Amino acid sequence: MITTSPIPSRKNAPIIFTVCNIAYLPKALVLAQSVKKHTNSTLKVVIFDRKIDFKHPSNIAEIIWVEDCNVPQLSELAMLYDIIEFSTSLKPYLALRFLEQAESVIFLDPDTCLYSSIEPIEDDLKNYPIVLTPHYLKPQPSTQNESDLAMMRFGSFNLGFFAVRKSDEGLAFLQWWSERCIAFSFMESQFGLSTDQKWVSIAPCFFPNLHVSFNPGYNMAPWNTFERSLSKNEPGTYLVNDSEPLVFFHFSNFDAQDLEYTKKRASSEEDAQYPLLVEVASRYSDELKRMALLVEKKPYAFDYMSDGTYISPTLRRAYAAVRSELPKDHDPFDSNGPVGQFSKKNGLIDRSTKRQYKYPGLKEKDQHPKAFLFIYFLLRVILKVLGPNRFYDLSKLMVYLSIYRLNRQLWRL
Repeated sequence: MITTSPIPSRKNAPIIFTVCNIAYLPKALVLAQSVKKHTNSTLKVVIFDRKIDFKHPSNIAEIIWVEDCNVPQLSELAMLYDIIEFSTSLKPYLALRFLEQAESVIFLDPDTCLYSSIEPIEDDLKNYPIVLTPHYLKPQPSTQNESDLAMMRFGSFNLGFFAVRKSDEGLAFLQWWSERCIAFSFMESQFGLSTDQKWVSIAPCFFPNLHVSFNPGYNMAPWNTFERSLSKNEPGTYLVNDSEPLVFFHFSNFDAQDLEYTKKRASSEEDAQYPLLVEVASRYSDELKRMALLVEKKPYAFDYMSDGTYISPTLRRAYAAVRSELPKDHDPFDSNGPVGQFSKKNGLIDRSTKRQYKYPGLKEKDQHPKAFLFIYFLLRVILKVLGPNRFYDLSKLMVYLSIYRLNRQLWRL
């Protein structure tokens, strides 16, 4: 049970919550400010970091530390997952706990922002126990740069938003989803996993009253602007497709240096101008900068062992492979404990790395042309040695071997 101090709110209002680490708190505070403006409710922000005293505004949101949420084996989950995986792994668990205090719960990613009333969502919850939004509502244009492949990789629904009413089906959905997220919240799209999102792609198979909302005012984001135009009426309310109020925008991967990033439209429209998208992004950027000045910067604490050694992503996956064989109730962050000894034995310590690891994307391929020329040369040599069929088998084998947690034989305990 999450214990929180009582906060005045509207009668029967849903609990609205988000999750983030300290570094992401400025974004969560921008969201909290918009929640207060449009709902008169206080956003609950669950901080996924070690509990410390640090400078931040205390009157905008209700801060709850994940360490105070009675999560079983919390430290093991913090070692098992990186910050994105860790925070997403507990979203349904936290929703269940919040439903012990309210009749409904709404989750919003910290990089979202409200622009109008959430009454449409509350109306949905009166009729349905579960409300989700797809990433987009129409097939993407079939161009070289646009297709539906991303939805195949990362899931049908964007879980930067979900809403659940306390009911048998709503609670069953959260319990089912929570169990799978805690056990398998890995970002391994090559193996069919994408943190919390891919699981919910199959949820409609099990929960017949789950509602897929086609309201374009929910979850507008860079990946769906190809189907959603933004306008403004006389009172100054943003409208989507000249019909529905913009309820919330999702500023995923926000780049203050490129405010036009929000218009990831079809490639045939690349030269088109969308001033209201830039306006929304510019105002969001200003608020984000203002909040950033109010929050003391802190590194993500669960990225480091007790002696300050950085935890590599390889160590996290290797830990997943041997976790069940380690002593019960072990402290995975103790540099002199079983995980510290395991990391030394397997060469998983990288003392040269002092900051959070950044996963490389396909777009970075063009930034290292010489390295790829050398890699392709080596692959051509291997192709000639093995022959085409064995080379093809080897390439598929490498995908499997990249899932370190499934290859226990790689690691010495």
